[in-house]
Amino acid sequence: MISLVFAGRLFFLQIIKGGFYRALAQGQSESLEAGEGSRGEIFFSNRKKLAANKEEILVRFSLPAILAEAELKQSLEEILQTDFEELSEEKTVRREITEQQEEALKLLDSPLLQIERGEGRFYPQGELAAQVVGFVGGNDQGQYGLEEKYEAELRGQPGLFRWEHSPFGFLISRAEDLSAPQPGKDLVLTLDYNIQFESRRLLQEAKDRWEIDGGSIIVMDPRTGAILSLANLPSFDPGNYSKSSLESFLNSVTQKIFEPGSVFKAFTMAAGLNEGKINPLTTYEDRGYVEVGGPPIYNYENKVYGECNMIEVLKHSINTGAVFVERELGSELFWKYVERFGFTQPTGIDLAEEVSSSNLVLKNGIPRDFATASFGQSIALTPIQLITGFSAIANNGEMVQPYLVSKTIDPQGEERSPRLQTKKVISSKTASQLTTMLVEVVESGYGKLARVEGHQIAGKTGTAQVLLPGQAAYDPEQTVQSFIGFAPALNPQFLALIKLDNPKVASAYYSAAPLFQELAQFIIHHYQIPPSLQPEVMVE
Repeated sequence: MISLVFAGRLFFLQIIKGGFYRALAQGQSESLEAGEGSRGEIFFSNRKKLAANKEEILVRFSLPAILAEAELKQSLEEILQTDFEELSEEKTVRREITEQQEEALKLLDSPLLQIERGEGRFYPQGELAAQVVGFVGGNDQGQYGLEEKYEAELRGQPGLFRWEHSPFGFLISRAEDLSAPQPGKDLVLTLDYNIQFESRRLLQEAKDRWEIDGGSIIVMDPRTGAILSLANLPSFDPGNYSKSSLESFLNSVTQKIFEPGSVFKAFTMAAGLNEGKINPLTTYEDRGYVEVGGPPIYNYENKVYGECNMIEVLKHSINTGAVFVERELGSELFWKYVERFGFTQPTGIDLAEEVSSSNLVLKNGIPRDFATASFGQSIALTPIQLITGFSAIANNGEMVQPYLVSKTIDPQGEERSPRLQTKKVISSKTASQLTTMLVEVVESGYGKLARVEGHQIAGKTGTAQVLLPGQAAYDPEQTVQSFIGFAPALNPQFLALIKLDNPKVASAYYSAAPLFQELAQFIIHHYQIPPSLQPEVMVE
């Protein structure tokens, strides 16, 4: 009788419930895991790699299983130089190891250790263009720069793998690939490796010569918006980002606002010309100062120029001349051009977390605010906003949208390129008139240290005071010095901005202008740009 009971029970377990228990046993001995496809790589325009993948050697093991083996635990801690008690929250441990550590682990000959090869992120250019590229963090997510902005495109599609476990649930090996992972898309940038390298070198030169606190250089093709160079100092190594401060990750070109100073006079002049309030030969009487409520506004070094025209206002960077143009426009028209040149909103450049100033304080300000804004104080913007606005002057009145990714390439080799976007800001006539005026600045004005023999360069210097933190007063000891210009003046192939934070020298005439000259000479040689023709000043 008892044997019949056992036989019946065995029939029930093996035949009737057999499928259920086989599934249960398989569930206890197997698990499914997703594995990421290779991350897309990032290239300079000449296909030098800015962000790449490298092979990593990894060890995986079940921490509870290792903690149960005292001798193995001690050996493993010595090889990996890790205290396992600090990993008590982890169930499965996955660590990168060296080839020497791999050999030592193999000698342990333990089935509890699974050694595999995978991919890690590698930045072969070190600090070069670090704030552009960003980095992949410990959570395998892109952070800052292009790595964050293009996370969805760069990240590969996961595959599915089946892992085997021991009867006690310990991980043994990967048994089967159920679906293959798909690699992410590659990014090809507009960045010219040679110009980027030279920009970085020049910033270091500025650090050595003038002890700058920091600085930025942007080079753009003003006809398309393609960014040819974007360099910052200080920088960081994205391959060792954990050793750097959070502040160093911020891109000063797109994430820090400043008052630009006298480079802004070009925009004030553009508005006056475009509205027909002035022409290049319009004159006014300079007394060295102007009163617009509050303390008088003076020229640089308290100089007095007497009767002068608009060409001379730009050549000698005369503050009262900029105020004269702003008064001719009136606050409402002046604000209209602040908006048209894009100084109230982000540019839309394809980098993560771009910031901008709305400049609403100016919009709702008093006449004195508009007067000082005419020469670049009491108005704030980012370097990328500044150079984007200037592209309208260089590009026949059409302002372009800046961008860094020239194409994305999917695993099948198909490419996608961005669409050129432009906005008409000023007339072609205004752009031409202003260009010839800016050539005079470089030929015989405060920008003459930016001259390159045989080439017509249009440009403007700027030396701006810096607001004290949390105050409405300026720091008498600090300045931001800049130069922005383009060449060839009549057919621009590049537009560049040099911005230097607090150089230990009097003005941009001595710092940013000669640094621009070095950069322009390099680009002219690099692109083999022929000598320029002499432009004529358009008056009507």
